[in-house]
Amino acid sequence: MDTLSHGVWGWVILRRKGRRLAKWGILAGAAPDLLYFIPSAIERVGKGGWGALRVSSDPGIWRAGGPPMPQPLIEAYHHYYVWSHSLVMLGLVLGVLALFGVRRWLWLGLPYALHILMDLPTHERYLTRPFYPLSNWTIHGIAWSDPRIFWPHLALLVGAVAWTFWWARRHD
Repeated sequence: MDTLSHGVWGWVILRRKGRRLAKWGILAGAAPDLLYFIPSAIERVGKGGWGALRVSSDPGIWRAGGPPMPQPLIEAYHHYYVWSHSLVMLGLVLGVLALFGVRRWLWLGLPYALHILMDLPTHERYLTRPFYPLSNWTIHGIAWSDPRIFWPHLALLVGAVAWTFWWARRHD
């Protein structure tokens, strides 16, 4: 899934908990990708200058039959993606928050976890390892941009947003 739709799903699933938490849900829904994109981009710029950001500009590299994956993206996958897209790591972070009594932030684990679960069947090449570092288990999915995924996902997302606005108008 794309980062924007993950953020919207975060808003949708936390909207019933209040507007403020729903706004944080946008960030929590996008967080796994942001925790991958931002540090890996900073690292690439640090090593190769601004031109190094173009290494991921070819959309074909994200498809299973695409060109060979550039080395900086392979490194970024192992350094950031597998960690930010791990339900095990999310569980550890939520456990620490609960241990220190920061319970109101635990709700943000829902959009974060939903992001990871939605990425499982929608990634062809950058495979999501939900149980990393305990397991390297993955699913070879279908790219989220594939029409079989894209259009049903878009319809569900639009429907969920519409329902959320309808529900909020009746209950706020």
